Amino acid sequence: MTPAPEMHTSPESSTPPSVPPPTPARPGLGARLWRWTKRLLVVGVVCLLLGVLAAVGGYFYYSRDLPSVDALRNYQPPQVTKVTCGDGSLCAEFAHERRTLVRVEDLPPHVRYAFLAAEDADFYKHQGLDPFGIARAAIKNLIPGSRKSGASTITQQVVKNLLLTPERSFTRKAREWILTPRVEEALTKDQILGLYINQSYYGQRRYGVEEAALFYFGKHAKDLAVGEAAVLAGTVQIPHRINPVTNMTRAKSRQTYVLQQMAKNGWVTAEVAQTEIAKPIVLAPRQQKPVGLYYSEEIRRTLVERYGDKAVMEGGLRVDIAMVPKLQAAAEQAVREGLEAVDRRQGYRGPRGTLTDAQWERYRALVATRIEEAGRRQKDQGYVADLSPLAQAEKEEPKAPQAAVGSTAELEEDGAEEQLPDLTPEEEAARTEEELLARTVRLKPLEEGLRLTGYVTEVDEKRNVAKVDLVGRTAEVPYSTATWARQKGKGAPKGIADVFAKGQLVYVRVLKAPPAPAFVEAALDQVPVVQGGLVVINPANRNVVALVGGYDAERSSFNRATQAKRQPGSSFKPFLYAAAMGSGRFTPLSKVNDAPEAIRDPYTGKTWKPQNYDRQFEGPMTLRTALTKSKNTVSVRLIEALTPATAIDFARRAGIHSTLPENLTLALGTGEVTMLEAVNAYATLQANGRYAEPLLLLRVRDGKGKTLEEHQPAFEETLPPAVAYLATSLMRSVVEEGTARAVTELNRPAAGKTGTTQESKDTWFSGYTADWVASAWVGFDDNSPLGGSETGGRAALPIWLKFMRVAHEGLPSREFEVPPGVVQVRIDPASGLLAGNSVPGRLEPFLEGTQPTAEAPPPGQVSPDQFFLEEGNRKGL
Repeated sequence: MTPAPEMHTSPESSTPPSVPPPTPARPGLGARLWRWTKRLLVVGVVCLLLGVLAAVGGYFYYSRDLPSVDALRNYQPPQVTKVTCGDGSLCAEFAHERRTLVRVEDLPPHVRYAFLAAEDADFYKHQGLDPFGIARAAIKNLIPGSRKSGASTITQQVVKNLLLTPERSFTRKAREWILTPRVEEALTKDQILGLYINQSYYGQRRYGVEEAALFYFGKHAKDLAVGEAAVLAGTVQIPHRINPVTNMTRAKSRQTYVLQQMAKNGWVTAEVAQTEIAKPIVLAPRQQKPVGLYYSEEIRRTLVERYGDKAVMEGGLRVDIAMVPKLQAAAEQAVREGLEAVDRRQGYRGPRGTLTDAQWERYRALVATRIEEAGRRQKDQGYVADLSPLAQAEKEEPKAPQAAVGSTAELEEDGAEEQLPDLTPEEEAARTEEELLARTVRLKPLEEGLRLTGYVTEVDEKRNVAKVDLVGRTAEVPYSTATWARQKGKGAPKGIADVFAKGQLVYVRVLKAPPAPAFVEAALDQVPVVQGGLVVINPANRNVVALVGGYDAERSSFNRATQAKRQPGSSFKPFLYAAAMGSGRFTPLSKVNDAPEAIRDPYTGKTWKPQNYDRQFEGPMTLRTALTKSKNTVSVRLIEALTPATAIDFARRAGIHSTLPENLTLALGTGEVTMLEAVNAYATLQANGRYAEPLLLLRVRDGKGKTLEEHQPAFEETLPPAVAYLATSLMRSVVEEGTARAVTELNRPAAGKTGTTQESKDTWFSGYTADWVASAWVGFDDNSPLGGSETGGRAALPIWLKFMRVAHEGLPSREFEVPPGVVQVRIDPASGLLAGNSVPGRLEPFLEGTQPTAEAPPPGQVSPDQFFLEEGNRKGL
């Protein structure tokens, strides 16, 4: 057997194999918890320190340039400037924000508690910030799909509205959190609540609880009932949507919530809350539509020129003006009816637009929803829709000269209600074009006299009527109200189908509004393109008691009574004739030849041939006859004899301040004047030469009652009284025998003169009685001709006369005062000499010393064409 080989090993191989070290024991649960606790504590401390540092840094960062809360101690919100008329009534208000301050202490507890229930029940408990509310809102806002909400206290809202801006940003919110405690330290809780309720917006352009209470419920804030207070407190959340005029359903829902919160907090009993919840919201009767928008806008412009926009629109001025509402309303009615009569003679301009059946159904559904939501006022029959915005094919109304157009932003109609809810930019973007257009349709309360655009749904030729949908109601328009509707290039209509067609948008006027379901009775109407105006002065004190500057101030704020300068035409002649008599060279019976003649005007170098309106010439005639018949040739001969400078000087002293042409055409009224200065110049004649500036603005006081300005008439005798009286005497003949004979129906002494310029571009009537002086004008803004048939006597005189009928109701007839320097003698009209015993005569006024001294011989022994007084000599001209 072979022995096994000997094994040799290295020293290392002889070392026993190594044993792994034992595993250390695992710490116990307590040790592990302590270790993590220490880590969390360290992290927490670090985070806390970082948070504190961030908070401190943020505090100092966002505290930069913060407004001082001290300003709130004496804060005066913008207030309304109130305008009082001549009869003591409040007739206008000027404000960017319609607001009247009230003291919280003067409000009953339930009014104050209503606002706390709606916005901040813990207002009197917290220090301005509500941490739990902030946390709750933050959590809710993190939940997907949840409605975003805030947690602003009343103090925070005051800070946001009065010291910061309403922008939505973390920066603004951080600044708000910093300022809120400062406000709480600086003001009492009642002061903060007072700022809130006086500053808040309540919809319908009303700011502050006082104005909101007056508008919605017709009472002062201190007189609000529990349910009414809850409505106003609830409105503040989303005023443009929740107010009871825009959406009664939402307003009622919000009122219910506020009442429940009041009961929950013990501010009213559960029984009271339930009783109010069960009641409908009852809005006050609609406020009467104001008059004098042109007048009040003229006052506003004047005040802004003197005191600045901020003082007028925010300073709470107290202003007294000369307007008398009753006379102003009569003047506006006279202008409206007069312009409509002229416009109808111009013809029918056709429908305002058309819609397809499909378009109409979509628009109607959108507008009908708004009508259903809108709240009604007491005595209202409900709303109908003015569809004017839907008339896409509607022609633009002629615009007034842009340089003179005033802002319409301040021409807000008192008592006007706007049912157009504001939309956020996101909501605006989400609406279709049709929805946005339907939103612009205005809802109007149904009442007699209402004018609006409706949609023709049916033309019934058998009954000769058209049915017009007003959305809220349906109107029937009989053909008898549309016989005037002759369209350009077409013959006179013979039936209803010649005027209306299905699908048209037409303008109608409501004649009768019987209760539903009866049809509303309406007439075809048209908004005049022709314009006009009327200014009325009380000559005793120069108060402008009425001023109308156009057909509708809401359509055009351009005031044609004060801002437009137009040619007066023959209504300027009384000043020329008065100047002639004042020269001592002419008397009312001076004879001037009415004959055609080519005249070279030395002032212009041009040759022209004056023509009379009727194109007839009658030979020599007295000044009285010439003015009565408005003979242009006689006027030109007079101004040749006097010089234009003499006539201009006389007109200046009467009150016409506008630049007048210094040439012979002035005799025909080619100078341009405003209605206001024209009527005041006539007032100077009426007052026997006593001039004073016309007064619209009587007194202005600041918000504390200090008088800033006050005006009284400053009369000055600028014209010889006897000369002014002779002018009145001549114009009495115009009324009694001439172009203004319609005035005789007033059954009292009156004087006046018509005026018609070339191509009837301007038509006038200016005149007066012993009580009133008025001037009416009619024409187009762009100086287009009215047409050959329109004259001062046909277009303007009816406006003047309609007003005067109303203005003289109950006033006794009075003669004009005869001043010293006038002698009245009985003359022979044929010869102009004194009437003898054998000649029948009439009384004629003369300037003392110019009356005839010779007695007229028996008829047939004197030539009647030789009487002409010029510098003491009688000769023909």
